[in-house]
Amino acid sequence: MVKKFFLHSLVVLGVTACVAGSALASKVDNYPSEPIKLVMPYPAGGMSDVSARTIAEALSAKIGGNIIVENRPGAASTVASNWMVHQKGDGYTLYAAPVSLVLNPILQPQVGYKPYEDFTPISMLLYSPFVLQVNKDVGADNVKDLVALIKAHPGKYAIGTSGVGSINHLAAEYFINEFGLDMIVVHYKGGAPASQDLVGGQIQMMFSAANEAAPMMKAGRTKGLAVTTKERIAMLPEVPTMNEAAGLKDFEAVFWMALVAPKGLSPEIQAKVSKAMQELNNDAQLRGKTDALGVRMHASDPQEVTDNLRRDEKKWGDIIKKLDIKL
Repeated sequence: MVKKFFLHSLVVLGVTACVAGSALASKVDNYPSEPIKLVMPYPAGGMSDVSARTIAEALSAKIGGNIIVENRPGAASTVASNWMVHQKGDGYTLYAAPVSLVLNPILQPQVGYKPYEDFTPISMLLYSPFVLQVNKDVGADNVKDLVALIKAHPGKYAIGTSGVGSINHLAAEYFINEFGLDMIVVHYKGGAPASQDLVGGQIQMMFSAANEAAPMMKAGRTKGLAVTTKERIAMLPEVPTMNEAAGLKDFEAVFWMALVAPKGLSPEIQAKVSKAMQELNNDAQLRGKTDALGVRMHASDPQEVTDNLRRDEKKWGDIIKKLDIKL
């Protein structure tokens, strides 16, 4: 009797497992069965927003679903990050998470999330390089001459940023530290007012997003001396990398975004979306669109997202702590 009951129990468990497995497979196969919300932590219309929307449109077509972008700007992306923590990890709310996901807990007194525990990585989205550009009247046409000029006049030259704790602020501090320079760092509320003062000569240089720098350079209002990626960029192929221009090996300073979900996302949906994203790497038309925006579209496996978070948490975090930068 016991043996018969045991065998019956095994059959029931087997049937239950099969039903559960079939339900999970069906859920993944049918994903997405409703619109997906992609949360953007910046205002509509900016480089990050337009670039992410461009990639989201291609991803929509790839996975056969509708992706709706929702902007939740504020507090250097912390508003969106905090909101995401309270959403379901069902694959229908995704986040275009910026590198500041790991920097804000260092820059701000308190945030409402834990970068590694509260989010499930899916894929990288994009990399946005900076261009070291100088006022057209600065007497230097390359990085080596610029460094020599600054060293010859300590405390005279000013470099602008788009705000305290921004990646281009950290890039400026990285540049100053790398070459042992004595400079004034001037913070603005955004890249536009900083660019205006760069052209006007109130500041002499800044690290600008490529799409912001290119028009000024082509109009002859500024001079672009180097890009901050390890490879030259499609928008400004004639501009050398900082490593080329200054004889360095590992100077790199980029803003990036990754696709993540709230914790609890099933590995199956994570894998499905990540695979679809990686297939977009071969989409020449999409790459052409993002290149024209001054960014580099790049999809990856989930591990690369985590690796980038940990790398930049260490790299930029050390600078933030050393200089006691706070928001």
